[in-house]
Amino acid sequence: MARKQAEDYGDRRRNILNKAAELFADKGYARSSISELATACNASKSWLYHYYPSKEAILYDIMRLHVTELVAMAEAALACEGSPRQKFRTLARKFMKIYVNAGSKHVILLNDRGCLPDHMREEIKNLQDQVVNTVAKLILELNPSLEKSKDYKKPITMAFLGMINWTYIWFRKDGAINQEQFADLAVEIFLSGFMALDSDNLPG
Repeated sequence: MARKQAEDYGDRRRNILNKAAELFADKGYARSSISELATACNASKSWLYHYYPSKEAILYDIMRLHVTELVAMAEAALACEGSPRQKFRTLARKFMKIYVNAGSKHVILLNDRGCLPDHMREEIKNLQDQVVNTVAKLILELNPSLEKSKDYKKPITMAFLGMINWTYIWFRKDGAINQEQFADLAVEIFLSGFMALDSDNLPG
């Protein structure tokens, strides 16, 4: 008879992933040990292995769940009601909401994807491509003429994502502007250009 999972099994796995994300982002995946992760979780190595078979499986789940959330947010913004501009603002706000609370996970995604075996790495890459492709669809809604200039579609999409993706380095929740204000600012700069901004039309 299969052993029944505890009611808080999912919560414990999420706690492991959060602690691991902090450890891996701080020390690097390759330099972090299961013993250190067990200490961070105030648990034993055998307890960790009850929830995950290996350090590699933990790294994979951190990345998979993080990028899956981005995919879901992008697809939800594309499907929501409103003008393309409103959808785009919704997308930027949703992404910023994720990034301000998941900086460690984003660091790992950028630095440690190469530590996964080929099949896992390919799955994460495919999920990342889904994010880019969904954002590109929304950008085409904003400017359908880009369909005629397909060589520019991905660079333009990545230019916008770059403004959001790298906020984990410098953005602070207690800073001069909040996450929604920055999301709106990124949208305005992307759609209208920096030189079009003045004190009367800055968002927020």
